Amino acid sequence: MASKDTFEAFISIVQDKIIDFTDDPNKPSLDGIKGEVKDKFDDLIRSQGYVSKEEFEALETIAQRLESRLDKLEAKIK
Repeated sequence: MASKDTFEAFISIVQDKIIDFTDDPNKPSLDGIKGEVKDKFDDLIRSQGYVSKEEFEALETIAQRLESRLDKLEAKIK
């Protein structure tokens, strides 16, 4: 999906939520809508290959540990 398509999909999600909010006589809370939009946006972003800051930091820590282990193994081979 191109970034233009991604943006249009996000806009569509937000537009649907706004329409739901204005048409619903019970008026759902804004926190509920924010949560739903955030979840859908996060899913959309992940589908594009992006990760959250926390996920990136966890992966970076794992990579650093693996590099350290490789360095130790290479030192033993020499």
